Amino acid sequence: MKSIGIVTGTRAEYGLLAKTIELLQSNIQFDTRIFVCGAHLSPEHGYTISELKENNVQNIVPVEMLMSSATRVGIAKSVGIATMSFADAFSREKLDAIMVLGDRYEILAAAQAAMFLNIPLIHIHGGEVTEGAFDDAIRHSITKMANIHFPATKMFAKRIRQLGENPDNIFVVGAPGIDNIYSMQRMNKTELENSLGFKFVRPIALVTYHPVTKAENEDENNITPLVNAIKNNPQLDYIITFPNADGGGEKIIDHWYTIKNSNVHLIPSLGFKRYLSLMEYVDCVVGNSSSGIIEAPSFHVGTINIGTRQDGRPRAGSVIDVEMNESAISAAIHKCCQPDFKVYLNSVENPYGKGGTSEMIVKILSTLNFADYSIKKFVDYSIDE
Repeated sequence: MKSIGIVTGTRAEYGLLAKTIELLQSNIQFDTRIFVCGAHLSPEHGYTISELKENNVQNIVPVEMLMSSATRVGIAKSVGIATMSFADAFSREKLDAIMVLGDRYEILAAAQAAMFLNIPLIHIHGGEVTEGAFDDAIRHSITKMANIHFPATKMFAKRIRQLGENPDNIFVVGAPGIDNIYSMQRMNKTELENSLGFKFVRPIALVTYHPVTKAENEDENNITPLVNAIKNNPQLDYIITFPNADGGGEKIIDHWYTIKNSNVHLIPSLGFKRYLSLMEYVDCVVGNSSSGIIEAPSFHVGTINIGTRQDGRPRAGSVIDVEMNESAISAAIHKCCQPDFKVYLNSVENPYGKGGTSEMIVKILSTLNFADYSIKKFVDYSIDE
C-alpha cells in the first residue's frame, strides 16, 4: 500500500483536489493523509475545514500555520511556521509521497518540508504563469523541488522541461477542476435560492477578486472602479465571495462592505459545491480568480477578467480581459448579458480539457514506485525541442 499525504490550504484548492482525494481514499492501493492548513483553519475565511468533514474526507490532519497578519512580513513568518509544522506532521506519518497543487505560500512551505525530509513530491498545476502575482516564483520553486509533475496542458509541460525537469516525470493530465463540473452532483436552483437567501429573478454576476501581489501592479488592489461598476449596474444581482489570505485581502473586504445595495450579497465562502452549482445559473464571472479562466468556460459562461493577475494563462474565447476601469467593467457586464454573446458562448471550447484528470492522476500514481523518484537530476535540452 502506498502512503500519500495531500496538502490543502484554501477552499478553492480543495475544490480542485476533491475528486482526486475521493478516488485515492476509495482505492485500496493507497493510504492517504489530508494535511489541512492556512485559511481552512481561519474563522475569518469561513473555517472551511468543516467542508472537508461534511464531504466525509478521512484522515484529516490539521497543521497550524496562519498568522492573523496579512502583511508581507506576516506571510513570510507564516511560511516559516508552516515549514516547521509540516516537518513535524510529515515525519510522524511515515509517508511515501506528498501531493500538492498550485502556487500558494502554504504549499511552498509543505514542499520545503518534503524536500528536506527526502519525501518525493507530486505537483499538480505546475508550469503555469500568472504574471500579476508572486505566485510564479513560488510555483516554479515548487517545480524544482517536485519529483513528479501533473501539468494541465502541453504548453505548461514544456515550461517544466525548460526548468530542467526530466520529461519522463511529466504527465499532462488536464485541469482537475474540470472533473467537478462533470462528476459532482450540483445543487438545483431552488436549493441554491434557499441556501443563499434570495430568488434568482435578475441576471447574476459571481464576483471574486484576490489581491495582486506583484509590487508594480499593486494599484489594482484599489477596487473602487469595480465597486462603482457594481453600484452603477443595479440590473444584476451580485454574489461576492471574499479574497484569499494573501496580503491586501482585508482592504478588499473593507471595500465590499461599503456597498449597501440590496442586490449585492456578500458571502465569505460559498464552498466548492455551491460555487460550481451557482456557475450554472450566473450570467458572468467577474474578478481575477483562476476559476474564471479554468472552470467558467466549461459552463459556457462569460468571464470578466480584471487586471494582470491571470496574465500568461491560456484562455477561452469566453474571457473578456479588462483593466481596473469602471467604464470597461460596465461595458463587459453589459456584453455578457446580451443574447448574441450568450449564443456565441455555446460554441466556446475550454483549453483546460474535458474532465477525467483525477482518474488519470490516480491511474498513473498506481503504476509508479515512488522510491525511484527520490533522486533528481537536472536535464538539459535544446530550447527548440
